[in-house]
Amino acid sequence: MSDLPLVLRQTRYQLVGIVRNRRAVLFSLVLPAVLLVMFNSVFASGSGTVELGGELIGGHAYFTGGMLTYAVLLSAFNQLAIGLVNQRETGQLKRLRGTPVPAWTFIAATVLRAIVVVAFMAVVLILIARFGYGVRISAIGLGETVLFAVLGTAAFASVAMAATALVTDVDSAGAVLPLIAVILSLVSGIFVPIDQLPAGLETIARVFPVYHLAKGLQMAFGNAGVGTLSGGDALALAAWGLLAAVFAARRFSWVPHTATA
Repeated sequence: MSDLPLVLRQTRYQLVGIVRNRRAVLFSLVLPAVLLVMFNSVFASGSGTVELGGELIGGHAYFTGGMLTYAVLLSAFNQLAIGLVNQRETGQLKRLRGTPVPAWTFIAATVLRAIVVVAFMAVVLILIARFGYGVRISAIGLGETVLFAVLGTAAFASVAMAATALVTDVDSAGAVLPLIAVILSLVSGIFVPIDQLPAGLETIARVFPVYHLAKGLQMAFGNAGVGTLSGGDALALAAWGLLAAVFAARRFSWVPHTATA
């Protein structure tokens, strides 16, 4: 319990860092809201529906779940992984590791920071969807949204930490990781309705966690409910998070790559 104030203090410090970083504010906080308005205004007109998991989901609800997924991807994967690589290569992580502060408190604060940002974006997106496009979410759907948002954020945070072991420098992180995120978003039904994609792409997308997070959140906003439709997606996210955490525990580095080369 004595380390809890350290976690909260580091979380606050990281959140202040995001607010002061224009790039982070743009991509983590502004972009998902702008995309939600754009997609719901242009592509989800009228009473259009999307077929997902054998259920018909309203277009506005579908893109709301999709944009929340993208917000999780930006905050818990892109920004987190790129930030960690930058901190590692500039020696910040090495200096932190040399202090009496327990390493786990930094990791916990990093994940907690991502959860706070995602929670903020979830409220913003739900309000935009409700008052701008008439999207209503049931109590069950809201609970399901919380479940998938927290589980997805934790899973992607683990994947981000694992990814830092495979990225050698800041330039590579800034170029490769956003590209991976965009490609997975395209084939996972975030930007293009999943029922309009070739069956082969959906089969490929099923391998990755973005698909399962998007499906779970889209069904939550579509009021499909938890159960056989989305229980498997929750398990897939948990499995990805666990495997990534094991990999990160073995390969995560606190020292610059150049120092270990």
